Amino acid sequence: MKSFLFDPRTFISPPFIRCPKCDKDGFGVLMIRENSYWRRCRECFYPSPTDTPAIFSLPKLNKKVIYLDQFAISNMMKALYPKTKTHSKTVLDTFWLKLFERLDSLCKLQLIICPSSGFHTNESLLSPYFQPLKQMYDLLSHGVRFYSHDTIKRFQICEHASNWIQGKAEKQLYLNSQSVVYGNINAWQERLIFSFNLNYGPKEIDDLRNARESIHGGLSDVFKRWQSEKNRTFNDWFIEESMAFGRVSLGVYMDYLKRFVQISTGLAKLTINDIFPPPSIDLIHAIQSVFRDASINDSDIRHKTVEYLLSSSLKDVPFIKIYSMLYAALARKAATGRKEPPNQGMANDIAFISILLPYCDAMLIDNECHTYLKEKPLCDEISYGTLVFSHNNREDFLTYMNEIEIKASKEHIDKVTEVYGETWKKPFTTLYCDDSRLDVSNT
Repeated sequence: MKSFLFDPRTFISPPFIRCPKCDKDGFGVLMIRENSYWRRCRECFYPSPTDTPAIFSLPKLNKKVIYLDQFAISNMMKALYPKTKTHSKTVLDTFWLKLFERLDSLCKLQLIICPSSGFHTNESLLSPYFQPLKQMYDLLSHGVRFYSHDTIKRFQICEHASNWIQGKAEKQLYLNSQSVVYGNINAWQERLIFSFNLNYGPKEIDDLRNARESIHGGLSDVFKRWQSEKNRTFNDWFIEESMAFGRVSLGVYMDYLKRFVQISTGLAKLTINDIFPPPSIDLIHAIQSVFRDASINDSDIRHKTVEYLLSSSLKDVPFIKIYSMLYAALARKAATGRKEPPNQGMANDIAFISILLPYCDAMLIDNECHTYLKEKPLCDEISYGTLVFSHNNREDFLTYMNEIEIKASKEHIDKVTEVYGETWKKPFTTLYCDDSRLDVSNT
């Protein structure tokens, strides 16, 4: 039999102040909640369950939402983790350590949050360093995570469909970051991060890799076609891309219905893929629900759904507009002399930028996509107030983060010190030490 001594004082952390009951300097922080924190004495355990809890309110926060591309997560991990093959090379570029220290410090100061996403997970699973990568984005996200990209797409489409059926298709959508994440962006953070690992089998990872290669193969084929389209304009490619979303969604839906009929009549056997239908099915059902709520007759809903998904107004849905413009920019490059097709990560980059950009205050992305976003008409048309940075202007990104701390009020910094202590903002550079866990207190 093994035993251990449980000491409740372990959960009472500094900074300590004088206890109002026993007069000793043991009145520490017991827990931190979204807008308050609790104190308890390590010496006399005041307040007891029969006492009034010692709860102190905390001011509202307004954190900047910053999204980091996978290459930034990866390079920061390599700079801190000696067991990676390229650690020594990455350390020579001091930017990545500086970047981590700034981000971690600002997160602890409750000034920024760097939400993770399914894009991070999928990219990390294809790396031999999945767990260290996960530790990095778990640390900087503090549990705040974007909904799946299909869910965010569905949210935008459903709101736009609701506007469209009311004759208000041009009405701007409600693009609030809190509405598309798990967790509270503006919560005061607990000291500890609890991270859970799901078991991803070899088949799931192979499926991810095969899907990535298939998408890249398709993009390479389209790139060859673009190279031959010398007489087309940017707007031609933009319209082609923006109209494709509705047509493809309807095609997937019709194929699913045909498959369902085949299974129902015994012409085909049910498979695991039939139990979990593609996202287009949920999307179209959601659109039909929107129309039903708008008092459209059941007999007209199918017709209205087809009409909506084939309408040109879809080009104004944010994620469709952004990815269509990025692909049109790539097509323009192909038609004007670019020889090499995009790399394997391009489709993924365009996907996360188009879906997440409107919900972020700043993004650190790859050079190529950043270049496209600075070209006309993208720089004029894609305006959501998001500051975009890349490797090419990475020092500007550090300057931007430095300014965030400079602009923080003295009252805010004092409150952080009151709750977490003087040394709290120290970066967690020992994240990958053998005895480290995701306990970021560093006190």
